[in-house]
Amino acid sequence: MEKYNWQFTAQFEQKKILVIGDLILDEYIEGDSTRLSPEAPVPVVDVQSDNWVLGGAANVAANVRALGAQVIFCSVIGADAEADRACAMAVEAGFSSDGLIQEKERKTLVKTRVLADGHPLARIDRGDDTPISVISQQQLIQQVQRHFGACDGIIVADYHKGVITPAIIDCLCNLIRKQPKFVAIDSKRLALFREMEPTLVKPNYPEALQLLGYERGAKDRRALLERCGAELYHRTRAHWSVLTLDKEGSLWFEKGKLAFHIGAIPVVSPHVCGAGDTFISACTLGLLAGADAKRAAAMATAAATVAIEKETVSLCTHLELLAKLDNEQKLVTSLKHLREIRGYYKSMGRRIVFTNGCFDILHSGHVNYLRQAKRLGDVLIVGVNDDESIRRLKGSERPINGISDRLSVLAGLGCVDHLVVFGCVQDDTPTTLINVLEPDVFVKGGDYQLSELPEAKLVESLGGRVELIPLTANRSTTQLIRRIYEHTHDKSAIV
Repeated sequence: MEKYNWQFTAQFEQKKILVIGDLILDEYIEGDSTRLSPEAPVPVVDVQSDNWVLGGAANVAANVRALGAQVIFCSVIGADAEADRACAMAVEAGFSSDGLIQEKERKTLVKTRVLADGHPLARIDRGDDTPISVISQQQLIQQVQRHFGACDGIIVADYHKGVITPAIIDCLCNLIRKQPKFVAIDSKRLALFREMEPTLVKPNYPEALQLLGYERGAKDRRALLERCGAELYHRTRAHWSVLTLDKEGSLWFEKGKLAFHIGAIPVVSPHVCGAGDTFISACTLGLLAGADAKRAAAMATAAATVAIEKETVSLCTHLELLAKLDNEQKLVTSLKHLREIRGYYKSMGRRIVFTNGCFDILHSGHVNYLRQAKRLGDVLIVGVNDDESIRRLKGSERPINGISDRLSVLAGLGCVDHLVVFGCVQDDTPTTLINVLEPDVFVKGGDYQLSELPEAKLVESLGGRVELIPLTANRSTTQLIRRIYEHTHDKSAIV
């Protein structure tokens, strides 16, 4: 299974996707609230952070890029400070802002969410959602025509905010008629794209009801929609109709016939905003890479799960997708998830053991060390340095094995309960993980001295203890690399 996943996801970087749709900026203002305002009976929020992330179609583009593919993103925004921010964020996300057309009389769309102690208090929407101007429309058509031929697939992310006009749809229909492409549509107005005969459409439950003309749904949502395949096909002409049902998973219809249902992966405290963007991005890339529908569905479900485990950014990287597919339970993808794991085990009275390392070429010394570490408690959580961190610590020729390979091998060890990746330019130590995890036992190899461990005082201040485990003699990654090098450069060893 592991190798099979690699065969498909490795092809993501060879794909180029044209994403067209409404750019939205999502702002998250978070803080504490301990009092009411004297001006009105409303809470006062003492702001601690103000974070901006790409939303709408821009989040689709960011997800496609994070999963490894090339992205051309085309949209229309304002000519304001928010537009400048959007362009900078696009570049930071790994794709060009050249496809973002600025319209002078337009205001860039921004959704501001105010949260106090993690709970939402208000959402403030600003910006224009009226149809784009005729001039902007023509410029957008020119951008689409320019990039269409070189793309492997197109994703239209239509939030009904003015960018996807009838003229844009007509342009795409004409291009697809001349040069058929993989086309995925995520829209609140799917019937408008019927002439395009999309490869895939992805309505959620409310969108499916609207498309089918139902005024209200039913208690058993899945049972209701399972009977609607033929009508969905009639209204969309899509080869694949994928109905997403949140915690109930998704229903897949092929040309109107129910093909299968895939369940969702449970998440303790899901943050579902933007999960659909991640889903359609991974689904598109999976199908383009040659995966069958069931495997593409598993990829999309895993990617969306990674996204909803995060507090603000609805994003899944190529690494996170692979790790989730390889071992759904072991990889911890966010500090929020790590806190939840700590709380869960602490509530059960379980003792948490934490250790960290590079684990570049896993050998018997590593396995013995990890087995001994697990015996010191109930749960073993292993921090793993990412590739850049190892290069900073050990030189440009390391690691020998990339992070995905190292995680896959470690996940196969029964003594390892969870894995978490760490490392940044400012700090290549696991200090942040220790602060969040508060382990009962922090384990390091016997080649260290307590005085050499900057983390030791932190662990003890949090109520834990440090244990040094003797290393297996004559077993180290450096020695293995040296022996391999000497063997391959010894002419007498060459047959």
